[in-house]
Amino acid sequence: MKGRKGNSEIILFYILLIALSLRLYFFVGPNLNDDIYYIKGAYRVSRGDFYPIYYGSINEIRTMVTLPIALSFFLFGVNILTASFYPLLCSLLTIVVVYFLGKLLFNERVGLIAAALLSFFPLDIAYSTQIVPTTPLTLYIFLSLLVFLYADKLKKSKRKNKNILYVLSGVILGLGYLTNILVLISFVFFLVYFFFERKLSSKYFLFALGFILIVLVEFSFMFLKTGNPLQRLIIIHNSEETVETITSLEYYPRVMLKLENINFTAHEGNLGLYFYLFIFSSLFLIGRRQKEFLFLLISFILIMGYLQFGVMTLGFKPIAKWLRYLIMLGPIFSLVISDFIYKAFKKTEIQILAVIIIFLISVPFIIGSVNEYRICVQAFTKEFYVLNKLPEKTIYTDIGSKVFLDFYFSYERDIKSLEIAKLEEINDSYVIIDGSHGIIHYKPMRDKLPDFAKNPPADWVLIESFEASRIEPKIYYVK
Repeated sequence: MKGRKGNSEIILFYILLIALSLRLYFFVGPNLNDDIYYIKGAYRVSRGDFYPIYYGSINEIRTMVTLPIALSFFLFGVNILTASFYPLLCSLLTIVVVYFLGKLLFNERVGLIAAALLSFFPLDIAYSTQIVPTTPLTLYIFLSLLVFLYADKLKKSKRKNKNILYVLSGVILGLGYLTNILVLISFVFFLVYFFFERKLSSKYFLFALGFILIVLVEFSFMFLKTGNPLQRLIIIHNSEETVETITSLEYYPRVMLKLENINFTAHEGNLGLYFYLFIFSSLFLIGRRQKEFLFLLISFILIMGYLQFGVMTLGFKPIAKWLRYLIMLGPIFSLVISDFIYKAFKKTEIQILAVIIIFLISVPFIIGSVNEYRICVQAFTKEFYVLNKLPEKTIYTDIGSKVFLDFYFSYERDIKSLEIAKLEEINDSYVIIDGSHGIIHYKPMRDKLPDFAKNPPADWVLIESFEASRIEPKIYYVK
């Protein structure tokens, strides 16, 4: 970190290697969020069926989640690694973007420290291989911001290639729009920036043009396929109106602040010490009145204010409280904390020591966060490993297990739902009883099962029974 020419890029490369190693070692893979629905939509697209893009669930119409995974499936086949490649890549690229943002807003050293801090941010690691829109959304938001700020820097130096960068910034943000409608929250950054600049340049309309261009392409596609250019927005609105989500105002304060008697099941501990370090760093830096720091701080306050008190529909339904939304705060936390480390500790050795200490403190939070998500699919992975060793036959299981086993078997096995099965049709097949948490702990799901799926007939042959994530699936063979 001596600042020699080329040294920073080498250090960034090693940071990325460490980040990749951490994400692979703490690999989670597709989980119980909406992962399996993104995967199913991506699989159908990879097979040439574009139906889920223009009609269906809210998950399948998030095209910048579905399409990249579909491309991965098309090129490399359907498996856990190819499903997780896209979010993993987005997570790593966000680290690169944060480095360049730190370099642009502050200096090269701050950029390197920020990249290092984001590389082991517990929440980012936990979600880096799960299929959620927030990880790619975070990349598109901050990449758009980086390109915009760089274009504005060129504007002041009167370089000629700045106009295309403004358009490109808007296009990148448009890709974020195709990822999740929550991208609109990113306009906070630009509004705060305009406030500090205290003037609007005509060049900024090129940024808006880039964004509008992507929106118009999507509207046109929807019109051609459904006759309604607003079809995607209608699906999003209707889904948000009907879905049951956490809206309690105590949710974010609890998950961000609680560090005593942490319950990872309740989403606590996933941020580690980062929020506390961010607050401490902000208190240290605020007296300096540095414009770049204040830009990040005010943006954080406005974004957090919307996540806490905003609405999500035209009916003013309070915005859902999701832990994964806080992934978007990781770059802000990292940049502010790194600026504090740079200004508070002048010696390089002390700065490196500070980063190492934060990493060591973060490790238990990484382990706790990742293990909680791994537990969620433990039963399905064990069912797969047992069945994969047996001769291939039709498999009957509850819908909770079916969707995951379909994916694990690359949609190549005959797997049927017990909910609609009849006893007389099951022969020379495997049957999984108590295969998922929902069937055991959620009465409406269990009530949909036929009696023989709750109390197996005496002539069924038990092949294997095992404990997995606090349930005990049983695999039978039916002659």
